[in-house]
Amino acid sequence: MRNLATTIVTGCLLVSALSRAGDTDKVVVGRELGSVLAWRLGPEAVEEVCRSLDPDGAEARAKALKTWLEKNAALIQEVDERVAEVVPLAFPPRENVDAVQAVRGQVRKIVLEPMRSAGSPEDVVAMCKTLADPANPRWNSNGMPHVVEGLAALYDWKVQRTAK
Repeated sequence: MRNLATTIVTGCLLVSALSRAGDTDKVVVGRELGSVLAWRLGPEAVEEVCRSLDPDGAEARAKALKTWLEKNAALIQEVDERVAEVVPLAFPPRENVDAVQAVRGQVRKIVLEPMRSAGSPEDVVAMCKTLADPANPRWNSNGMPHVVEGLAALYDWKVQRTAK
């Protein structure tokens, strides 16, 4: 449930940032990109941050991440491909800027925000310790149905955008 909440918050924050530009297309695509990328990037980002904060749980988190990546490989590939198709259409790249990497970086920051604002350093370490449990929802999210729905919405947006 926490993963779903993080995904929703991420989508909302990305939409908020994009809505300042005033482009409703970007708001729609931003919401869906935020949702699918939060699911896609969250486990790796959290595992990386927790590695140094809770070294005792590093091996368990790495194993849980590996299992999550293997279980979700097909959907992860779909997310990566759809993001690579949609981002350049929604955010035309500027010179020397990889728009896909910029969007991924922004979503990663948003995904990690709850850890930064969790309170004391001890609270963050405690959060990392809970993630050492392979039964933690972070490692058991298969992205259903929100990732599949987000991918469909991004595909629809892409088709409408390229048909113009």
